[in-house]
Amino acid sequence: MVGMRSDDDHPAEPSSAEPPDARERRDASRRSFLKGAGLVAAGAVVGGGAGAAAGAAFGVAAGRTAPTADESGEEYPPLPPRAGGPGFDHLVVLMYENRSFDNLLGRLYDADTLPAGETFEGLAFGDHRNPDPAGGPDIPAHVYEGTTDFVMRQPSPDPGEVYPHVNTQLYEVVDPPSNADARVREMQPPYNAPPPGARPTMRGFVRDYVGVLRKDTGQEPTVDQYRRVMGGFSPDMLPVFSTLARQFAVYDHWHCAVPSQTFCNRSFFHASTSHGYVDNGGVEGLKKWFDPKNDAPTIFNRLEEAGRSWRVYFDDRQLISLTGFIHAPALQPYWKTHFRTMTQFYADVAEGTLPDYAFVEPRLLYDHNDMHPPGGPMTEEDIAGDIVVGGAISDVRAGELLLHRVYSAIRSARSAKGSNALNTMLLVTFDEHGGTYDHVPPGPATPPDDRGPGENGFGFDRLGVRVPAIAISAYTARNTIIHEEMHHAAVVATLSRKFGLPHLTERDRGARTIDNAINRTTPRQPGTWPDTHPQYLPPNPEADAPAPQDEDRPLSPPGIGLAGLLMARYGEPGAPVPATYKQAYEAVNRLGRGLFGSP
Repeated sequence: MVGMRSDDDHPAEPSSAEPPDARERRDASRRSFLKGAGLVAAGAVVGGGAGAAAGAAFGVAAGRTAPTADESGEEYPPLPPRAGGPGFDHLVVLMYENRSFDNLLGRLYDADTLPAGETFEGLAFGDHRNPDPAGGPDIPAHVYEGTTDFVMRQPSPDPGEVYPHVNTQLYEVVDPPSNADARVREMQPPYNAPPPGARPTMRGFVRDYVGVLRKDTGQEPTVDQYRRVMGGFSPDMLPVFSTLARQFAVYDHWHCAVPSQTFCNRSFFHASTSHGYVDNGGVEGLKKWFDPKNDAPTIFNRLEEAGRSWRVYFDDRQLISLTGFIHAPALQPYWKTHFRTMTQFYADVAEGTLPDYAFVEPRLLYDHNDMHPPGGPMTEEDIAGDIVVGGAISDVRAGELLLHRVYSAIRSARSAKGSNALNTMLLVTFDEHGGTYDHVPPGPATPPDDRGPGENGFGFDRLGVRVPAIAISAYTARNTIIHEEMHHAAVVATLSRKFGLPHLTERDRGARTIDNAINRTTPRQPGTWPDTHPQYLPPNPEADAPAPQDEDRPLSPPGIGLAGLLMARYGEPGAPVPATYKQAYEAVNRLGRGLFGSP
């Protein structure tokens, strides 16, 4: 595939004294030993420098295929290859919240670990900085520093993620100047939009974060505070993400759909449109997502019409589904039948009954495992013109643990006739960048239709910021790096192509598919897949029912948004949006129980 390389494509030639099958057995035994020592999972050998030495171009498009022998694992009985050859029958997507590519995976490879002959659009291969608005030295992209608990909850407070903030981050534009320190509801047109023809400089992240801190604290922030927006994680800080990204395929040019926040990006992911909306709430408020006129079909509807199976899985304690809410006009008839909890997800994986397409939501409301920056008590969310203050305990180690569990479950799937490790692909990605730094300018985008500009005058003619994306399958070679530009229409395009479905909008018509992650002719048996080792996760007080001391524990922006959707549809007129963990817990249990899943 053009723009993609991996270490499994052309293994180093064996010596004449060692047959290929003997080398395979020797390498398998060596992997088994290193797994027992905990080294493979850390990327020390397989997928690291040793594996990288054999990197070379892969050319499926040119008719070439990988000459790798079928691998057998010691820890798992081998499964038969997929009946249809290389590919997948079941797609699972796990979508997290609010991290840019550079923030999470920008340091995945450096000059010492990069596969031979490969390139990687990361932070180790350039000098990436933002100017200091106070006139000091430029602030470089850097690895977070501090205690483990501090680092795992960065950046805090939450950066700006709404359209005007993203414009400033990408173009260094504040227009009109009064927008610099204005709250979201007070911002004026053109909402910091760039002039026609402008190219993103990616040098306004610090400038925008300074404004966020000023608004939230009422004080002038220090350099130590605003430099956090340029921070990111090193691979050893996120061992599950980095191991899987190295051991399978990482996309280094995957962009979100819209340069704005959560709801519109998640809407584009499955409907290839956000109905002209750019903000979660905005002037129309959250009720707009339930407006019957916004009944554009989703990929779920297309699958249903074609007789294909699908399910959306959400956390047991959350009770309600964000996907179900933002696509309510199109999906409410399926809330009881096609939406299930994560307990059912793990059962479906184990029993080999995964649907053709499964979408997994992390826990967004409280006791987060969604990777969203925690914010602080000063984080704001605009709900129909009212500012709701929010923040929450959010630790990226919880997201690592969720990924470990989902991946390990799929790896262990053994069904002989249903879904299993060899016929299932897991795609891990994020809805949007959440204001965290990235150095790659987004490119142009195809508007979904010809209706013209939507909210805030945005024409949907440019993509959002880069986000992490990792493809995991038995037919994906180690150290695969895919350089082709991708965006959130890829899954719709993939499923439409796979099942012969009509496109949804102009955005997904002709979009690249994730078939470019299938680059082996023989499957990797799950026994040879890497073990993953999440770090210790401190207890979260929100894991239990609210205690008396939780009266004022605030919610995060996605928590406020999800609770706000519930209240917009089912709350009493004029009832306030929950702003604390206790309020949200009570509202969800009172209004949300029974809306989704089995009666």
